[in-house]
Amino acid sequence: MSSRRFRTLAAACLLAAMVIAFFWKLVFTRQFDWVWGPDLAEQVLPWLDFQAREFHSGRFPFWDPSFWCGQPMLGQAQPGTAFPLNWLLFALPLDATGHLARASLQWYFVAIHILAALFAFALVRDLKRSRMAAIAAGLFVSLGGYIGHTDWPQMLNGALWAPLIFLFVLRIANGGPHPYSSAIWAGVFQGVAWLSGHHEAPMYTSLAALAVIAWESIRQRSQPIAFSALIFGTFALGTGAMQILPGYEYGRLAMRFGAPGGFQWNQYVPYSVHAKYSLSALGLPGIIFPTLQSDLVAFAGIIAISIGLAGAAFYWRHVSVRISVAVALCGLLYSLGGQNVLQGLMYATIPQLNRARHPLSAILIFDLGLAVLFAFGFDALRSSLLRARLSRVLLVFGLLGTAVMTTLTLMGLLPGDPIVAMTPYFALLLAALFWMRSKGLPASIASAAVLLLLFIELGGPSQYLIVENGETNRVQFLERMRSNQDIADFLRHQPGPFRILTDPKELPDNWAGLQGLETTIGYLGGISNNILRLDRDDTQIRQLLGLRYRIQRDTPPGEANPVFIGASGLRVFEDAAAFPRAWIVHRTAQIVTEKAPLSGIDATLLRSTAFVENSHLQATTCDSEPSVIYESAWRIRTQTACPAILIVSRTSFPGWQASIDGKASSVQQVDGALQGVSVPAGNHLVEFTFRPQSFLVGTAITLLSMLLALWLAPRLRPQRVKLPHNLHRLL
Repeated sequence: MSSRRFRTLAAACLLAAMVIAFFWKLVFTRQFDWVWGPDLAEQVLPWLDFQAREFHSGRFPFWDPSFWCGQPMLGQAQPGTAFPLNWLLFALPLDATGHLARASLQWYFVAIHILAALFAFALVRDLKRSRMAAIAAGLFVSLGGYIGHTDWPQMLNGALWAPLIFLFVLRIANGGPHPYSSAIWAGVFQGVAWLSGHHEAPMYTSLAALAVIAWESIRQRSQPIAFSALIFGTFALGTGAMQILPGYEYGRLAMRFGAPGGFQWNQYVPYSVHAKYSLSALGLPGIIFPTLQSDLVAFAGIIAISIGLAGAAFYWRHVSVRISVAVALCGLLYSLGGQNVLQGLMYATIPQLNRARHPLSAILIFDLGLAVLFAFGFDALRSSLLRARLSRVLLVFGLLGTAVMTTLTLMGLLPGDPIVAMTPYFALLLAALFWMRSKGLPASIASAAVLLLLFIELGGPSQYLIVENGETNRVQFLERMRSNQDIADFLRHQPGPFRILTDPKELPDNWAGLQGLETTIGYLGGISNNILRLDRDDTQIRQLLGLRYRIQRDTPPGEANPVFIGASGLRVFEDAAAFPRAWIVHRTAQIVTEKAPLSGIDATLLRSTAFVENSHLQATTCDSEPSVIYESAWRIRTQTACPAILIVSRTSFPGWQASIDGKASSVQQVDGALQGVSVPAGNHLVEFTFRPQSFLVGTAITLLSMLLALWLAPRLRPQRVKLPHNLHRLL
């Protein structure tokens, strides 16, 4: 290895070490946690925990039986089932209780930020910036702005690929020798971002990348660059197909949330939602002053902003700088959302963009452009004239800011959190550092000092993402998810399978999932329409779905017997009339799927009849009593004297397949939302698998796209590709 490469590798290792040091609360103590908010504790943690348990059981987590009688994991997208980094987390050893180890979760969170930092480092080094500038940009991208202040891992996993995407986009824009090869790799990394599970960041990076390529093709009047946009889009969709196709299939069959009351696949997310989750114009100072009238994801800090502006001015003639300025401004303007009529126009005209309901998340694009400018500015600080001018600006800003903050403090009117008062002090410290540099402070020490100031400035707001275990008001959501272990232990020892229902005033909806239990409710990002149509307030429907136990303080209506009292005072009530997980019927009846099918039908009739709609299931009436042995969710043994229908209390969804004694048989929807299989007379073994066609096709396309990229990119040269003369018309 050459000395130059060794120094670059050492700088990258130093950057990773600094990110680890930044998260000292998570990796060097057991006093803090990042999984504490309601969404993280009550939704994300059960998802990750279930998938890890499935991995350790030797199964890929295609299907989650925990909520709503079962839902597909890949279709929901947000669990991140298709994301390779998550597979590493799931493969790590579980703790003594069979759950994801706390240390694994902490290092997983840190690893995401290390990758973001290293990808930004690679972007800046590719632009021929110094190693120290690359470290500075890596720290900013990883610890500041959107990535530094977002705690949802599915969103972080989609955002961390942005620097790599733009590394290759800028190669195209800068007139690199191999634009097609760069377009392939930009598309591949964009596709990996789509695998993350959340769509917002990939949507914004896709649009930004396409906009840059399109603009440069027009500016340079270059057909190869224009063709690069098509290559980029093809490989982005192809690489992300493993997640995109199942998500599209599920979206057409499910109610998605993110809007009041949810929305269907062909409905727009109301623009009022976009307006609500926009960056307020009054919050623009929050880019420099943390928490000032804005969400923390907007915070970039005075150091990155001031040096970034200096870099833009000093290197304005550089193509990458001008592009980065445009990218940063566009990202900032879009984040204003409801206060920017152009964002509304894009919402109304660009397909599927309405699904990205947080315009504020486009601040990621602002961060990306600013990171490049920050790196150029860091190298521009070698100019004594630039340092002198910047130090004067910082000195004036710092003195005025300190005076204003002091006055507001004395008057008791300091806006927001007192942490905003730190910004003027960092401006003064940076100005003092430039002054010391002019007096002979070595450049290496001055550069290290800038990194240290950046490190400290970005570290101040980390208290909002990482909480101490003793902060009861903030960790209450996590504590509620882990509470009532005695009740969970009692239920796990009951003969099953069965489903439970918790009182939402006492326990979170997803408590059952984290405890390895199953329920008829759940806090998810989407729910298939068929199970939603069943009236779960109807006693007979609850029994049909196998809801045997209810957990609450007061006695529920109906014939429910108390069978256990937990230490918290919560009681467990049993409904002995709850249906088993699978049963045999010998009659069918037609129903029309409506808003609440089966409501008001007597339980005896539900137990003996399969209610179908346009189904070819057939059964024959006979007098002998059938037998069903439920060995597992995947294996059921049946014995019947005549042809019958096996009903399985599990949400029907495309991709479920059955085999009877090894011979394929179809699975059809019965009883409005459940699964039915025709079984012949005699003793038989019915085996089930869930392999949605969307996953099989999507995975094949993803693997093919990656293999094609590995084979084609090194061989593709613009002079070897003959473009059609009418290409500009096609594009």
